[in-house]
Amino acid sequence: MSTFGRTLKNIIKVGPANALKQMNTIGDIKWGLLVGTDVNGNKYFESQDEVSGRERWVEYASDQPDSGDIDPLWSGWMTRKFEEPPTEWTLETKKFWGEPTPNFTGTYKAFKTYNTTVPKFTAWEPTVKERV
Repeated sequence: MSTFGRTLKNIIKVGPANALKQMNTIGDIKWGLLVGTDVNGNKYFESQDEVSGRERWVEYASDQPDSGDIDPLWSGWMTRKFEEPPTEWTLETKKFWGEPTPNFTGTYKAFKTYNTTVPKFTAWEPTVKERV
């Protein structure tokens, strides 16, 4: 969050409904130029009035945003690896490029290792004596 005046100005510019959505997802109310959208429907914005490092942001299309939802090309623009957005690029897709895989950490689809070696140690199992 920043100053009260800037926040109030941005609420007026973006509207109350969008301001509540931004507070719920990014924790701040921002207003800027729509730079583009990706294949997932995410909207990318830029504003030169923001503090350095916070002038680019994304509004996710999904209700439960995850940083893995950002397209890899847009991720480079968001982290300032590229100055111009991917909408201005002329890229030819290569046949070895595949669709990015989502991050399954914390879900039932998460990778679990499979171990075939016999453990060298056994876990301690306490024995409980009956109380008299």
